Order: sequence, then C-alpha cells, then structure tokens
Amino acid sequence: MKITSGLITAAVLFAGQEAWSQNENSREVFVSTSVAAVSAEDDEFEKGPWEVAEIAVKGNVNIKPKLISRTGKARIKKIYYSKDINSDIESILNLGSVEKVSVDVSGTAKPVKKKFREITGSSVAARVTYIIEEKPRIKKIILSAGTRKKIKKGKIKFVERKLSVRGIKDEMTLKEKDFFDTLKIKEDLIKLTDKYREKGFLNASVGYDVEFDTAANACVLRINVAQGVKSTVAGVEFIEAKAFPVKKLVKKMKNRPKKIYMPSELETDVENIENFYKNNGYSEFAIQSSSAVFSPDRSKVNIKINLSEGPKHKFGRTVFYGNTLYASGELSEFLEYRRGKIYSQERFDDTLRVLHEKYADKGRIRAQIVPEKIFNESTGELDVSFGITENNPVYVAHIDIEGNKATKTYVFRREVVQKEGEVFSSSKIRRSQEKIFNLGFIDDVRPVINPTSDPDKVDVIFDVAEGKPGMLTAGAGISSKDGLVGTLSLNHLNLFGRAYKTSISWQFGKRVQDYYLSWSAPWIKNKPTSFGIDIFNTRRYRPYGSELSAYTERRSGAKITLGPRFQDDKYHLTTSYTYEKRKIFDVKDVYKDALTEGTSVISSVYVEFARDTRDNIWDPTRGTRLSLGLDFAGGLFQGDLNYYKPSVSYSWNQKLFSIDDYPFVVSVLNRFGFVDRFGSTGSVPVFEKYFLGGGETIRGYNNNGQIGPAEGGKIYDVVNIEFKFPLARERKRTIVQWAFFLDFGNSWTKFRDVRYEFGTGADKLKAGAGFGIRFTTPAFPIRLDWGYGFNHRLGEEKSDIYFTLGNVF
Repeated sequence: MKITSGLITAAVLFAGQEAWSQNENSREVFVSTSVAAVSAEDDEFEKGPWEVAEIAVKGNVNIKPKLISRTGKARIKKIYYSKDINSDIESILNLGSVEKVSVDVSGTAKPVKKKFREITGSSVAARVTYIIEEKPRIKKIILSAGTRKKIKKGKIKFVERKLSVRGIKDEMTLKEKDFFDTLKIKEDLIKLTDKYREKGFLNASVGYDVEFDTAANACVLRINVAQGVKSTVAGVEFIEAKAFPVKKLVKKMKNRPKKIYMPSELETDVENIENFYKNNGYSEFAIQSSSAVFSPDRSKVNIKINLSEGPKHKFGRTVFYGNTLYASGELSEFLEYRRGKIYSQERFDDTLRVLHEKYADKGRIRAQIVPEKIFNESTGELDVSFGITENNPVYVAHIDIEGNKATKTYVFRREVVQKEGEVFSSSKIRRSQEKIFNLGFIDDVRPVINPTSDPDKVDVIFDVAEGKPGMLTAGAGISSKDGLVGTLSLNHLNLFGRAYKTSISWQFGKRVQDYYLSWSAPWIKNKPTSFGIDIFNTRRYRPYGSELSAYTERRSGAKITLGPRFQDDKYHLTTSYTYEKRKIFDVKDVYKDALTEGTSVISSVYVEFARDTRDNIWDPTRGTRLSLGLDFAGGLFQGDLNYYKPSVSYSWNQKLFSIDDYPFVVSVLNRFGFVDRFGSTGSVPVFEKYFLGGGETIRGYNNNGQIGPAEGGKIYDVVNIEFKFPLARERKRTIVQWAFFLDFGNSWTKFRDVRYEFGTGADKLKAGAGFGIRFTTPAFPIRLDWGYGFNHRLGEEKSDIYFTLGNVF
C-alpha cells in the first residue's frame, strides 16, 4: 500500500499502481493498493492493523532518517493502524522540509507475535517505509549586483555599491541551510519591499531567482532589487488655515518637508490635524480634502490639505433629559469638562464614555445617550444637551469560564463578583477581571457579553489565558565558610490547579542545611479567607556598625497565617502567629562587646488591617493600599523577648497616559514604623531594629550604617517614588519594565531625634535616585536597580547596583 501527501482525497486505482500529485496551492493524497509483497493467502493484510517489524526511510538526501521515523507513529514491536498513515503524512509534511511523502506498508518474513494475532488478523509482521521527496536546501543567498541599499536589523542603511547579504538574512524568514519554500519567499519579498517603501522608495520592487542543483537537492537563491527613486516631502500647504501658524500644524505630522514621504501615514497626519483643532476649541472643524502631488520623476511630493476651521467655542451650559435613574446633578458630576473652558473633543468623548459606563454599572447596557451641541448666541458658548433613553435593566443569565486547561473552573468562578440572576454591573465585571488577574498565573482574561433569546438577559463568559504558574531552579557554589553548597528552589502559584501557592527553597552542603517551606490557599471552604503555613530554618548575614556581615542570624520555627477578606477583597485582615528560635553567632571581634551571642525564643502575633483598591496587586496602574499593622512578641504569648512594632504603609498608583497598550505609571509608597520593648526585656534586640539602605528601602546606600544610627534605629520613615513603563508586554501582562526612582528617608533612635531635613548627619534624611529594570517570572518579579545617593558622608561609595526579588510597591 502507498499513500501520498496532505489533505485526504480518495481515488480508486488498480492494484500495484502508484500515484503522486501535489501543486503549489494544495496537498492531495492518493491511495494506491499494492499486494505484491503479501502472501496470496493473507488477504486481510492490506486492511491492517499491523505489527511493525521494520521501519525504513527512502528518498532522503539532506534529512536524517531518524527525524522522519520519529515524526511518524510507527514503532517496532508495536501496532500500526491504518488511520496512522494519514496522520503520519500530515505530520511529516508539517516539518516544512518535505515536498511529498507516501507510506508503504508491506509484509516481511517475520511472523506476528502471538499476542498480536487477534488484533492484526495477519500471520506476518510489516515493514513500514516512509518514501519522501525533499524540498531543496538553500545552499546560498546572493543578491543582484548594482544595488545601492542594504537592510540591516530592520533598518535600511545607505551603502555605495551593494546589498548586504547579512542584512537580508536579518529580514528574511528563509535562511541559508533552510529548505526552500515558495510561500515563505513570497512573504519575505513583501517584507523587503515594505522596508524599502518605508524609507521612501515607493516604486521599489524585489524579486527572486532560484538555481537548482538536482544532484545535491540544493539551490542558490538570488534576490533581485530594483529600488527606484527616493520620494521626499517638498512642502505642505494648508488652505484656509488661519487659527494656527503653519509651522505648528506641520509639527503634528510625520510627513514634513525634507522628510521621507510615507503615504501610509498621510491619513494619520490628517487625523492628527483634525484632533488638534477639535481639542483646541474648533468643534466644527473639518478636512475638506487632502492630496499628494508627485514631481515627474516622483522624487518630490507636495502635500495639500484643504480645511474648514469654523468658529472657536467654549463649553457652555449642560442639561440632561430623559434620565430617571440618576438625577441631573449626579450626572453633572461625571462631566470631564467645565463650563467656560475651551472646547475639547477628547474631554467631550470621555464624558460620553463615562456616562455609558455609569449606566452600564446599573444594568442599563442598552441605554442610548444622544448628545446635541447648540451654539448659544447670548452667551457665545456651546451648550450641550444629552438625551437619554435608559431602557430596561439587563440581567445576567449564565456565567461561564473558558480557556482554562490546568486550573479548576471553580478557582475562577469564586473570584467572579458578578452573580447569575443579578442586574448586570460593569464595575463588577471589571472587578472580577482584576481578581482573576491577581491570582498571579493568568496572562489574560477577557469578559465576553453574549445576548440571549431574552433581550433583557445576557450571558457572560470569562475567557482566560493561563500563564506559566511556577519555576524550578537549581544550582551549586563554593563558599569560604560553608564549602561546596547546593541550592534547590521551587515556586508555584497554582499547585494542583487549585491556586495553592507553594514555595520550597533548600540550601544544602556538608556544613549547611537551610530550608524554607511555605504553602497557602486563598480560600477556605468557599470563604474568601486565606490560610498559610511556613516552616523555616534559615541563616542570614546581618549588618551592624560599618559591616554588612557583622554577625550571623539563624531563624528556625514555624508560622501560621489566617487572612479573611471583605467586600470583594477591598478590605483585608491578616493575622499570624510565629514561634521561632533566633540565634546570634559568629559575631566579629570588633562588635562582641555590643552584640551578645546566644539563642532567644520568640512567640509573636502579627495583625494587619488593609484597604486595597489597586487594580493589580502585582503591577498596579491605579488605586491605593493603606495598611495598619502591629507585631507583638512576648507578654501573654510567653517567649524570651517582649517587644511591639506598630507600622503604617500607604501606596498610591496612577496611570499618567498610555501609548497603545503600554501604560506609563507613577507610584508612591510611604512606610513608617517604630519598635519598643516592655516587661523584662531590657533593650530592643538588634535583629528587630531598622537598618536602612539597599534595594528594599533607600537605593544609593548600603545598610551598614550609611543611614541612621550605626547600631540600628528604632523609628523609621521611608518614601519611594517610581515612574514605570513597559518595554515588553505579552497580552495584557508586562514582561519587562523600565523604572526611574527617587527614595528618601531615615531611621532614628528616639522620636525627639526625628528631623525632616536633608543632610549628611545621622539624624538627617538621606535621598537617592536612579533607574532600573524589572523582569516578570512565573514565580516572582526580579528587579535590577542602580542607585546614587545624594547625602553620603566622606569616604562612602556614592552608588551601588541592587539585585532584588519581589516588588517594592
């Protein structure tokens, strides 16, 4: 039996006949039946299935046989079904290197194993032969002589004599040593032609020739370029333009005099001119016509734009009629413009959008809002009236989740605050979308509103795209203290598809056994309450005085956390209990008088109440978070140490503007706290004091006494300001982000020492600024920052680089 490539088409042929057929636009499969290799008494052989005894590949020149055999489903000593033939043909063709393929199944002298006889219905095993015809391999890409341009890394660069082969390779999908593909070369020619036209060569054309070497099944690909003349803008003329200088209007365009003419941008240029006028008072502005006139040799272009400016207006009185759900006074609060201000189409459109959103939030997604602008001759202003037809409220009939593969559906359903049977609410849909994003392992979630047979009901579908939920890392290193050390770390945000957050880190060696295990669930018995357990045995090198590693601190113990949430996660109450042993050892000799080695048992409770309105907890673009916390150790909870640490934290995030889907965001964070002892504890333990500096507090300084008291502060206040924008996004998730920051603050021993003025003294505020880059990984954000300190003392390093896991905000 022989079967030849692609889309399945049946044909009846005589026994022993072979057929190949394939053209450029389609792949056809013809089936031929061959019984020459089968014994006469084994009539059922050709029907299959077969036990595979041998696998062979024929016709290959540049492709390794193993690639073909591994792509197919035939395996020695396994059963091969007739349905596998079509599947194998498609799979081999999809490699992209094969022009035609057929599969020949013939008998061998080897008997079928006893366990397969009932399945195969044949007494002999089969030989499966993949017969292929390769596409020619591109041996070399050369370019036609006499060309005067080269394309390099996406840009056209002028050279004197020839087209760069290296530059062409960067632009083309097909590379040397690839298999020649007609469709791909056509796509490449379009790309190359577009690149030339982007640079003003509007008549450029790119073609190709192929020289085939039949014996080697290879080819030489020749790219032919005819660039033509370069077209530049000779001038731009605005007819009837009186309100603004021509130079100011030209600056709104990409097609400017002496610049390359880009016909694809002309429509955008005209829109920019129209938007400029309408956002500066000219509500009746209109473009009458626009044209581009070429010189005879097409090297120069003159652009003419005929416009009608109309009168300049200011916003006047605004009235509403037809509204019953909202009072007119309430609707007036949603206006994005104010009476007496210059008319702006952008603000007018924003107002209309907000009004629709407010009605959609009350279920009136079919509300009609018709604006009418009327010039008031007595006031000289432009009055606006909004005619509103509210229509009936729309209810949600069904809510479904689609797109999830690894995650259980209920994980998403419980985050949806819009309920079935309730009135549709756009704010609840948006909040549901934000809560699903906040799970941390979602790349995108899109709400889809589908109509039903009942005009007053809709179905809502949340279409989710799952991202990578975790990361496993391993490594090894050599330490002067610990010798050879291995590390193993696992971080997962969606364990078992149930949104369990799990983190395991282990550092091991002959002299070290450090570990940290953390597990948490965001819901308990369908209640919005998180529960978590942490078990740890870790070491940290701690700063003191002028040393970054003045002593070693070991923490071993466990923590239990319970955190109910209220009003769709707007309010959080976090409680935790920690029981641990803290050991101070390896104190440097110079600090042994100030630091006492030993172990303390600490039993503490932490309580935090927070109000959180951020749209995304991982990378917020709007919203705030205010939290009040208290860490209380000892007292009724026993332990060796008695202390308390109140804290206040406030963050504010605001998107300033967006370029396409790239938000530019400013964020501000202020943290304040203090620590004090009570009872039998004589002084605040050193490991509970504040040592500021580094990537988590004030960048541009180290935490070895450069900020605040050298022995650590008991009070601190830190402000961080960041301006961030994405460098790369995947769907709606920022993958790489650039940031500029300004940090300032200090720590003090007593409240009377607090000074809110900048300087080099220990009680003065310290400021630092810099820039950095953020990477989003499946487990945690990574920050790389460079900071420069403005208030260093003599002899201190003024800048530093910080590599940090997690976000500041």
